[in-house]
Amino acid sequence: MATPYAVVPSHFNPAVYEALDAANDVIFFQWDLTDDTFQLRESDAAHRYDLPDHFPRASTRLALEGIVHPDDASILEYYLHRLYHSRPASRRHNHLTARLRLRSTKKPLWLWSEVHLVTYYQGQRPAMAFGNIRNIQAEKLWQERVCRRANTDDLTGLLSKGAAKTQIRAALRRMCPKKDTATLLIVDADDFKAINDTFGHLFGDKVLHEVGQAIRRNFRQSDIKGRIGGDEFIILLPGMGCTDILARHCHGLCRRLTRVFHADGKHQSFSISIGAAQYPAHGQSYKELFAHADQALYKAKGQGKGQYVLYQSDMSEQAVDDKKPMTEPIVLNPSMPQDQEQNVALLEARIEQLQDTINGMRQMMLALLQVKR
Repeated sequence: MATPYAVVPSHFNPAVYEALDAANDVIFFQWDLTDDTFQLRESDAAHRYDLPDHFPRASTRLALEGIVHPDDASILEYYLHRLYHSRPASRRHNHLTARLRLRSTKKPLWLWSEVHLVTYYQGQRPAMAFGNIRNIQAEKLWQERVCRRANTDDLTGLLSKGAAKTQIRAALRRMCPKKDTATLLIVDADDFKAINDTFGHLFGDKVLHEVGQAIRRNFRQSDIKGRIGGDEFIILLPGMGCTDILARHCHGLCRRLTRVFHADGKHQSFSISIGAAQYPAHGQSYKELFAHADQALYKAKGQGKGQYVLYQSDMSEQAVDDKKPMTEPIVLNPSMPQDQEQNVALLEARIEQLQDTINGMRQMMLALLQVKR
């Protein structure tokens, strides 16, 4: 008996399109906008989405019945508004594309999906929409992995310098000085060069890793924690306005990391110093808070190291006398109009933001190359 062979298509036909759609994890649907009824294509009965094959009142049920992720409900609302209120771009139809999470019948519970929609109009009113849903979960996980690699300090597991500064700035912009509080900490390893000189850089890396782990354990998961220099760390504590609780956490971290290391007959003491500044009392911008926390850190170092100091207003005058800045500040002409001074300040801030963006892009490219290897 002859072995049956599959028919090999010589051109595009419905079977070819269906095979390609299945390979891309794509399902198709139609949406009658006159009576708000949603219906999947019959051949798409087997899929991973928790979507009924047919259901009325679709625009309401998609959100209320949890078919769309709650965090993406605003995205759905925006596109529904565009769907029902936009005018056709051409004589007959409009195109829409959205990315959101849809409920799955299997793990993971939510699948990142890309929805393409073509809406047909009768006059100026939307009448019928046809679309497809593509599973992009693997693509999103890949992007998140690359972003994590770019935004994470490999040695400590904390945020990288650029990512920490970006997230802290964003958090401060969302705060209101009339109702919100926060504390910015700068943590510095005391005499860390002596650790490297005595035991070597590999030992020093282990010490920094331990400091990073101690910082992660000592503060909340919601706090922003990063490494901003060789032996310097930064932490933003949103909602931390109580000085007693703040002192208890900081003194506790100092105690846990104060020790003497012994190896190969050598020994070297180790400790950390912490400077703190509070929002909004000591500043409302990243630049102000960092400068004041840095002055408090300088005070902690000057008082014997291994301790925590909260910024006080009289430290600014002392810092001017005792500590020469590494770079000369821009000196504005006293006769310069106030609006020009503001423009210079805005330009400085913009330059700093662009530098952070460039550094972040560089880190992301390096992380992408490492992942591909």
